[in-house]
Amino acid sequence: MKIVSVCLVLFLLPAAVSSGQGSTAGRVSLFKPGAIRALILSGQNNHDWRATTPLLRTLLLKTGRFDVRVNEEPAGMTSATLAPYDVVILNYNGPRLDRVGEEALENFVRSGKGLVGVHGANWAFSGLVVLGDGHRPTDILEPPWPEYKLMIGGVWSDKPPASGHAPRHKFQVKIVDTKDPITVGVESPFEADDELYHNMHMAPNVHVLATAYDDPRITPEPSIGKVSDSSSQGAATSPAPGKMPALDMNPTGKDEPILWTVHYGKGRTFYTALGHDVKAMEMPGFATTFVRGVEWAATGTVK
Repeated sequence: MKIVSVCLVLFLLPAAVSSGQGSTAGRVSLFKPGAIRALILSGQNNHDWRATTPLLRTLLLKTGRFDVRVNEEPAGMTSATLAPYDVVILNYNGPRLDRVGEEALENFVRSGKGLVGVHGANWAFSGLVVLGDGHRPTDILEPPWPEYKLMIGGVWSDKPPASGHAPRHKFQVKIVDTKDPITVGVESPFEADDELYHNMHMAPNVHVLATAYDDPRITPEPSIGKVSDSSSQGAATSPAPGKMPALDMNPTGKDEPILWTVHYGKGRTFYTALGHDVKAMEMPGFATTFVRGVEWAATGTVK
């Protein structure tokens, strides 16, 4: 009788209780009603993620439009992890996810959800050495995640023309699509105090929203990057683990893409090359375009 009683109790328990996993609808009820549900992936970045991730969360919460969670250990992420969310924000630049996690993120965006990349997030998964704190090259060197480039829109590369940036400085960001939901009504140009990325290797499906002129009068830092003419590199190959790749830190004299969007399947990506540190993120232009970009990625509109 005791065995029968136990079996009956287990049979009568709801599936969510007996399995220890709540349904997606049940987990959604844990968030602020009506809010856009955002997940920030963080925990590894050669930039100061310990300071910038809380700031990104605060910028979103201050709008009153979002409810935000933070995951500092993306390893082991699954489709169930992402299911309740409307948008994933990458303040992450670390080792690749396992295949389950990568497929989960691909399917998440492809199904109609949103992805946002901040600053160094487009170094991640590009085939370059993983950088630790203080831009220190680690012993982690992995092949690129090809689908990620299509989702994020553009990545760093040491292949010609090698990517890079001049020393951090103030520059003007010019809106080139003033009718996009993210940029409509945004002051142009607006000032940034940041690193101006150049020679990003772009995917074909990118829509550029804003650019900045990479002024050749800005003197490169002699201690970073040894390439003076990216056209002379030939078929460059990434160095061994623990070694910094050859990057071109010389300004290009061109208008470089700073903000862009991507449509991936039914989903949407917003990427900002801005956001090197807290000071950069506190600039009004970054804050405005970031929160608008997250909302657009999550919903397709900006309110």
